[in-house]
Amino acid sequence: MTGRGSKTRLLWWALWFFWLAVMLQQIVLDARFGAPIQLLIIQVCPLAVFIPWVAKDNLHGLIWLTFVLLGYFVWAVQTAFARPNDAVALAGVFLQVILFLVAALYIRFRGREIRSQQQSKVMEKQ
Repeated sequence: MTGRGSKTRLLWWALWFFWLAVMLQQIVLDARFGAPIQLLIIQVCPLAVFIPWVAKDNLHGLIWLTFVLLGYFVWAVQTAFARPNDAVALAGVFLQVILFLVAALYIRFRGREIRSQQQSKVMEKQ
């Protein structure tokens, strides 16, 4: 694993913060209405599956996380329209948009860092 720059380090921490916030929002959204624990686990599992890959800084795993997040976004928008006065539902839409943007920016800038560090290693060998 190559070192992160200041920009990608900030995006890395923001990614984990908003990811945790989205998972907590999913739990709070349904736990308020007495949802069984099995439902709460099922809602969070697809997001939690990618933790090992993202922890290893695997950009492909992070790309797949963004694809899964789009399904959660569609569901959050439907929930926000069904309950327009529900702050938790509206927060879900906001948090998922922010998480998607942070993940996309991290993928972009981290990919550039990795490529430039790999190119510099190749140039050193020549």
